[in-house]
Amino acid sequence: MDELCSPEEPAARTQQIMARAAKQFDQLCGGASAVVKDFVRRVVQRVVVHPDRIEVEVGKQELRDTLTADPHASSVRPATHQLEQGMSDVIRLDIEARVKRCGGEMRLVFSPDHPGPTQAPASSLLKALARGRQWYEWVVAEEVSGPRAIAQRLGLNERYVGRVLECAFLAPDIVEAILDGRQPADLTFKKLTNRVPFSWTEQRRQLGFQPPHSRQ
Repeated sequence: MDELCSPEEPAARTQQIMARAAKQFDQLCGGASAVVKDFVRRVVQRVVVHPDRIEVEVGKQELRDTLTADPHASSVRPATHQLEQGMSDVIRLDIEARVKRCGGEMRLVFSPDHPGPTQAPASSLLKALARGRQWYEWVVAEEVSGPRAIAQRLGLNERYVGRVLECAFLAPDIVEAILDGRQPADLTFKKLTNRVPFSWTEQRRQLGFQPPHSRQ
């Protein structure tokens, strides 16, 4: 608020911006990717990736305009409150993180004390989960008879289909961790789909996950 509001601004206006900011936070955490992309395009001016950190520059005026916009009048640009002259027009955020190669893809890994996930969700793992669940539902609904039929239907390798299909039987806490980006940093698609055990305990041991009761 010190960055976005001037000292002479009414307290009620500041409280309104804080309430809008809290609502925006909830929307970003649980919203669709389109919501996140739209917000980022509007307020983020620049992102610089350093070896050990990421520097994000957020436009103060753009952020304030977004938080003070009338949600019921999306086609109308909000009245702009000009920030004080001489003030920096950006907020710089430093995030401890690094880019790491895992298997055949690059991943963004955050420091262990990061308040959110320690890394961004891996697209290859998310794709395996989604396909495994969808193909399992096809089998249950008797749309297909098994991996061979799925492979023929989609033009894929039968061995690949069989490996991915096993992801439908992962422990719920493993699935949740992957969706949240909390999987072990060395978990790759190849490791995830390498003869997944049916025992959830063995799955956690093989893939490097902690049992649910051991996490704080």
